[in-house]
Amino acid sequence: MKLDKLKLACAIALAGVSAQAAALTAFETPDVTVYLTGASAPDAFLATIAAGMFEAGSIRYQDNNGTTANFTDDGKLFNAYFGVMKSTSDIPSTLRGKKVMFIKRSKGGSVWGVNPVARAEKVATLQISSAACVLNSGVYRCPEVGVDPGLGAPTGQEMAPDFGVSDVAPNMFKAEFNVEFGSTELGSSEVSKLSVFPVNTLMMGLAVTDAIPTTTYLSRAAYGSMLSTAVTDWSQVDAGLSPAAGTQVVVCRRVPGSGTQTSYNWFFNNFPCTKNAVSGSAFTTPARMADSAGYNDGDANGYPDTGSGTQADPYVIDATAGYTVLENSTSGNVRDCLNKAGKGGIHTFKDEQGKWFKVDFGTGGYGAIGVLSLDSFGKENGWSYRNMDGAGWYNTSTNTVTGSGIAPTQANLIEAKYDFAAELTMQYRNATVAGVPALSGLKKAFADLFIKRAGDPAFQSIATAALPPAYTPAPGLAVAKATRFGNMCSPLQKLF
Repeated sequence: MKLDKLKLACAIALAGVSAQAAALTAFETPDVTVYLTGASAPDAFLATIAAGMFEAGSIRYQDNNGTTANFTDDGKLFNAYFGVMKSTSDIPSTLRGKKVMFIKRSKGGSVWGVNPVARAEKVATLQISSAACVLNSGVYRCPEVGVDPGLGAPTGQEMAPDFGVSDVAPNMFKAEFNVEFGSTELGSSEVSKLSVFPVNTLMMGLAVTDAIPTTTYLSRAAYGSMLSTAVTDWSQVDAGLSPAAGTQVVVCRRVPGSGTQTSYNWFFNNFPCTKNAVSGSAFTTPARMADSAGYNDGDANGYPDTGSGTQADPYVIDATAGYTVLENSTSGNVRDCLNKAGKGGIHTFKDEQGKWFKVDFGTGGYGAIGVLSLDSFGKENGWSYRNMDGAGWYNTSTNTVTGSGIAPTQANLIEAKYDFAAELTMQYRNATVAGVPALSGLKKAFADLFIKRAGDPAFQSIATAALPPAYTPAPGLAVAKATRFGNMCSPLQKLF
């Protein structure tokens, strides 16, 4: 079954499963609760990893266009599993048959899988209980609870993450573009308290709405220029372009601290690799929402004059006014942004400070580009992944390529032909921090198994590949032939 999201499962007794699996009910007390925070880009990949660790009949999945286990944000920020661990030989003996509640936070992106892990900071999570959760179309939807650091007084419902996942290595989260609101970059002593594990390499893509024909030539330079205000109109890319909603560029990007956004800042802006470099700080500043022509901050308070930033009364950005930049908290928000820009509708989302925004795309027809990984394959709706330095696109459903240029295919990733790829890491604490001990016991056993599977060639998706030299490339095996050895600022080195 295809898994688009991690799902909070309810109990279903299915024929052919063990008695223990069939007996599991939705709100039983788990033997262990494990909290993973960070990157939203690989959510579909991580869902597949988690699914393979549980008894088939102990959990249930549902594909309903992203409406999942979160009551307040339509499932784009938090998701969870509850299931019985398999008793097969590949599962550590201490975990076999254990009831595990596995919660995944995607809100804010990759930096939340690094900084709060190193600092043992307690962050917002899901409230999972029969009193709080509502069963809707076969899926329990549960509310977000707690307050993130820097956004108000804690409620006591927050949880410290057990381990984290990041699209890029922890050393990439540098001020002033790659650190989340209200936080600071990690110091060397804080980094030393993390055990960091390179996992795999994940492709990032050029996501473009259907209002821009797939015959349009897109270069790395043009795409990067649209992300940085150097190019604000599609006529600057191709004089013949005439999207129905106008020629203004719409950028559906991620918030600071997102690993996906960090990878785009690295690939297109040279940040932070050239910051304080010997030859000078030659990097390009990424565009922010305030750069939007329709931001309308007449009173200069930092926010649009229309709206108050609540969910009931969000701030309004006018995409008809011209160049528009929208900063989304998760990859799911970016997909919705591209979908609404292309096909029409109202896009609502939270910014880095938790404020709500709204953009009415009307009937669609906007030429929008996205900051998005290839892990969103199969979810294209009104948009597609385009070839780099060419005119064409990659159909992820049929695994076919049209046109010229370099397509973001797994084959090109493996051969190091498509080099816009980030090396995913996972990490957990190796020391006591703020009274929270290093990861141990069942939590560590679960995290170690999860990390091992995430790096195994047998578990890779079409968007990823295992890393050498941990694995050796072979025909039919999803192992890249090149690596940056975990350092995004080093050149890609082909080993095979």
